Amino acid sequence: MSESTVTLLNNPYGQSAFDLFRQDELAFADKSLMIKYLDDKGTSKFPVLLRPRRFGKSTFVRMLKCYYDISFKDRYEELFSGTKIYEENLPSHNSYHVIDFDFSRVNTDNYETLVDSFFSVVILGIDNFKRRYPDFKFDYSKLNKQDSVTLFNYFTNAYLNYFNTQKLYVMIDEYDNFANEILAKNLELFLSITGKSGLLKNFYASIKAQTSDAIAKTFITGVSSVSLDSLTSGFNIALNVTSLDCFNEYAGFTEDELEILIPKLVDVEKLGVTTKEIIERMKPVYDGYCFSSEANKTVYNSSMCLYYLTKVRQKGIFLNPDEYLDPASDHDGSRLSQLFNLTQKETAEFIIDTYLQGGVFYVSKLSENINLNQVREYNLEQLLSMLYYLGYLTIDREKSSPSGLALKIPNRFMSKLFARCTIDFSFKDNTEFKAPKLNLSALTACEDDISSFAESCTEFLSRIMNNQVLSHMNEMALNLALYAKLETMPIVNTYVKMQQSVQVPKEGERFPDLVITVNKGLPDECIYIIELKYLKKTEARDKTGESFLKRAIKDATAELTAYKSAIDFKGRNIKAYAMVFAGPDCVYCHQH
Repeated sequence: MSESTVTLLNNPYGQSAFDLFRQDELAFADKSLMIKYLDDKGTSKFPVLLRPRRFGKSTFVRMLKCYYDISFKDRYEELFSGTKIYEENLPSHNSYHVIDFDFSRVNTDNYETLVDSFFSVVILGIDNFKRRYPDFKFDYSKLNKQDSVTLFNYFTNAYLNYFNTQKLYVMIDEYDNFANEILAKNLELFLSITGKSGLLKNFYASIKAQTSDAIAKTFITGVSSVSLDSLTSGFNIALNVTSLDCFNEYAGFTEDELEILIPKLVDVEKLGVTTKEIIERMKPVYDGYCFSSEANKTVYNSSMCLYYLTKVRQKGIFLNPDEYLDPASDHDGSRLSQLFNLTQKETAEFIIDTYLQGGVFYVSKLSENINLNQVREYNLEQLLSMLYYLGYLTIDREKSSPSGLALKIPNRFMSKLFARCTIDFSFKDNTEFKAPKLNLSALTACEDDISSFAESCTEFLSRIMNNQVLSHMNEMALNLALYAKLETMPIVNTYVKMQQSVQVPKEGERFPDLVITVNKGLPDECIYIIELKYLKKTEARDKTGESFLKRAIKDATAELTAYKSAIDFKGRNIKAYAMVFAGPDCVYCHQH
């Protein structure tokens, strides 16, 4: 085969400077048509668009700045020729004076630091404006360095005196970033800055006041609605347009966009796969997000995709997306656990139980203004809304109706975070879970007879079921309970994975329940593949026709046969077992 001569573009992972994308030969998804919807006369002049973290919101804001700001007029052709919005030829391009603030820069260590940092971020926006408009003069050196409201008011007055027009476009990126950081570690400080006379409300009230003469438009992005009450009570003309169909794809990648992007970022031919095959592997891990019940497409987490494609290009081989997750994401589920700490225990248990049963969550509508100054805990609808805004849940279009929204876990990555959160919330500090031990002696000795392990599983499950550590037991709960217990019993050079992704020839991706690797990397390495099945005791006693037990054994056997042929296990010492439980009792444990 001749050596590939494909010319690739640079990967924009971690980059948001839209004005440098073409100069630095960075690939990008063309989201410019969203500008047309923002420009529509029926759209609010003061929209708020929320999306989960790491979805490309900052890049979108930078694109808007380049499109609308007068100082970029000479670069319009350079930056937008060939894009979808260029073909629209809207008269609004490069017709405003844009000032933008990035509140993800705010330091949240304590109140004093926060106030100083907030002031500094406003200064950064003003200084950037002054660099783009060098004839505009504004001296803030004598102002109180902790009074952002006065600073902004003086700036808009100076703007009016110089430009004598109402063409100021205020763009705020990550409006709630620092508030969410504070909420995670200091509720009282959060309540202080978001309260009636708090920093946030006063700042947004100042913006509203200036819409009468200086400010023509605003555009605000963020993640959640937990600070939206502070924004909208001070700036009550702002409109949350998060769930409008036309903006469903404003952040994240659609499948169509990935089909264009991937060949620009990786040498597909050299990998020996097609673009569609790469997308098929990425889909269950990164896709599934839907932000409008009327939308007909889902979107992928863009940062996850770009990080994965970076690694594929670096290594030059086709990689398993489950093993390459954006390090800036919520890897350990800590942010999810923090949300559960802001609700009643019964509410958290209901969500965990619904997750374990594979259920869907229902809300009559999403909570748009969650004010923790009025209620110190999330109710069920508020918590589900927060889980949606943060990307842990997404809209299930098929099960939603005009009377209410159905929410589901979007993908495998988020499902694993729910699993981790369930372990932390239900098991971690529970005495009944921690006390019993599993007998791993047969496994660590790489023996074929693991009956001692099966017996200890029965004892362990009997204890947690008798003490209702989990509200209900099913196959998912069984998997999670045994995995969590194995995880708490660290043995040198032994590794446990739950539902590990493996590639089976002609069948594609499959997921063994438990994969236990003993003596990893050594000559005597041994891999135990365990397929778990759960029956109710009444089902196990059923003797009519093909019994539940026989069917469970048959299904487990077929699955193990497939797993053993997986490319991941080729040439390895594999021991495969079916374990069937009736209630807590292991009624079948057999090597296949």
